[in-house]
Amino acid sequence: MGAMAARIHLKRRTRPPGRRVSAATIGRWFLSFALFFTLWEVIGQSEITVAIVPASEVLPDVWDGIVHGNLVSATFGTLEIAGVGFAISAVIGLLVGLLIGLSKPWADVLDPLVNAMLSAPIAMFIPVIAVYLGLEFKAKVVGVVLFCVFIVIVNTATGIREVPQSGIEMARAFGTNRRRIYTRIIFPWASPYIITGLRIAVGRAVEGAILFDLFLRAENLGLVIRNATGSFDLSVLLGSVFFITILAAGLMGLARIIEWRLLRWKTY
Repeated sequence: MGAMAARIHLKRRTRPPGRRVSAATIGRWFLSFALFFTLWEVIGQSEITVAIVPASEVLPDVWDGIVHGNLVSATFGTLEIAGVGFAISAVIGLLVGLLIGLSKPWADVLDPLVNAMLSAPIAMFIPVIAVYLGLEFKAKVVGVVLFCVFIVIVNTATGIREVPQSGIEMARAFGTNRRRIYTRIIFPWASPYIITGLRIAVGRAVEGAILFDLFLRAENLGLVIRNATGSFDLSVLLGSVFFITILAAGLMGLARIIEWRLLRWKTY
């Protein structure tokens, strides 16, 4: 009985199906980027609106900002805030999510608060954070935590709740101890939800760091955007927005790759 119970776990696969990127897929990606830049250039050259500067003028400014300007140092400053906030959010979110998912009384207490905070616009807390925590690094990290932590909590709690009770009851019937139930059944089953929540939190961490860099003490990428806006330099402004978009998309893509690697055993 004990040996059989020890082998109760989710069946793993060595290679997840559907995760190979074909040449056709890569070709469509390049086509998508080509269409985007072509449309950007055409609209900019047509002068339909002065707010759209052609890509041929914006991209050199982006490169100059990377090589000779402060774009790289500003990026590292923003990513430092995002990274610290994300790490704190991950720890708090996982712990609270596990508590909600495993305990009905705690779920009754915390669920309404978490759902309320998840639906509330975090930007409205900027004045409150500024009053109580100031305008510096600590306040910005707290803002990033507010952006991320509730996503992690909800996904973690949802993953725990989705674990089939039949598997847990079967494990208990075979005499499996609590530690093995957690490590062989609950956590593997909930891991797709948990990892997805963490991946979404990565993008929100960057978003929150830029927002608080912009509206608290202006520095890093927030200062770059504010300076470009104040001087009406549309080329630098669009270049900064484009660079931040590529940065956030790249981080989300990296998080997606890590998610695929961690969940390579999962049967789809």
